[in-house]
Amino acid sequence: MATAVSMWAVGYLGRLPGVEAPSPFLGVAFLVLYFLGGWVAGKVMGGGFWSGAKVGALTSLVNLLILGSLLGEGRLSPWVFIPGALLSGALMAGLGGVWARPAATQLDGAGLLARTAVVATFLLVVAGGLVTSHGAGLAVPDWPNTYGTNMFLFPLSRMTGGVYYEHAHRLFGSLVGLTTLALAVYLTVVAHPRRLSRLAWGIFFLVVVQGVLGGLRVTGTLTFSQDPQHLKPVVELAVVHGVLGQVVLAGLVALAVLLTGRWTAFASRSQLAPRWLVALLLLQLVVGAWQRHLAEGLLFHISLASLVVLLAAWVGWQVWMERDWPLRSLGRWLVLVACGQFLLGFAALWTRGYPPAERGLEPLEVWVTTAHQAGGALLLSLAVAVASLTWPKWLAYFGVRR
Repeated sequence: MATAVSMWAVGYLGRLPGVEAPSPFLGVAFLVLYFLGGWVAGKVMGGGFWSGAKVGALTSLVNLLILGSLLGEGRLSPWVFIPGALLSGALMAGLGGVWARPAATQLDGAGLLARTAVVATFLLVVAGGLVTSHGAGLAVPDWPNTYGTNMFLFPLSRMTGGVYYEHAHRLFGSLVGLTTLALAVYLTVVAHPRRLSRLAWGIFFLVVVQGVLGGLRVTGTLTFSQDPQHLKPVVELAVVHGVLGQVVLAGLVALAVLLTGRWTAFASRSQLAPRWLVALLLLQLVVGAWQRHLAEGLLFHISLASLVVLLAAWVGWQVWMERDWPLRSLGRWLVLVACGQFLLGFAALWTRGYPPAERGLEPLEVWVTTAHQAGGALLLSLAVAVASLTWPKWLAYFGVRR
């Protein structure tokens, strides 16, 4: 899953309108990532061709969710393309496994999978931000199909402009769904504390709800129709959709902290301020989403941002002064990201103007506003990590002992 998420991230950035990296370049990059995935597998699973080949084959299987867009062009035979993709991925990753020397440490499968889910969800949040910044939320009029075509078979050549941003966002959503499902199944099968597996299943359920809300935001009802008379887009659902996406990210961060047992030994005395910071950030997230989608509440959003930055800096400084390295590192990043987010907020206000003009966004405005949204997601993630590590009752409830 980590190798697949890495490849999807490279592919998404490489195919962005305005970037459009040459296909041979992306092909080489994917082969390198297959090799690296196999190399890591070889180090933690004892080395050898088969340890890497298994990772390569499973990665190729996940990648079929997006490689189907090549089949949608109608130029390739699935009977040749699918086995070829599986075999080539297995071969390249197998070579990486042969190259690796076994490491002394063992793989923490649950922790790695949880962190992979965090990264995948963060990328999904950023992709969603680009959709909103480009005003591409309705670039694809139907759901779950894409212009009447199965979402996973929509031709790559038709993914241009706003359609690319919206359709790629949907594909990333399917990757997050698959990753969180794999995490929930893994925790259930490997017999981690039952409450941890229940938390993972709860997060997966929210991901499913998130996907349905994203679809209903476009169609307004459960239908396969593309007829505008049958479609009633609901812009208010875009607010709920955006907020819930970051709540899922926060939940996965908390789960990743719980699964990384070596961190729990550094949990300091119980602190209330980090939990207040998380609550305040969630409120700011709702206000920000409301302003971003409905163009209302900007002054309140700016005013609340000042309080958020002050509290984040204070909490970050307190944690920064702790003797334990994980908390010190989180505190430092919390202070830096809070300051950076404040500056990005002013940059977004300066580029858009006040009140925001009714016009399309220029490229600089798109990237500044999207970076501001991504910074908010990162700030929330750091706050949740700190709150989790400084809340002994939370750790004990999920069976994690200090």
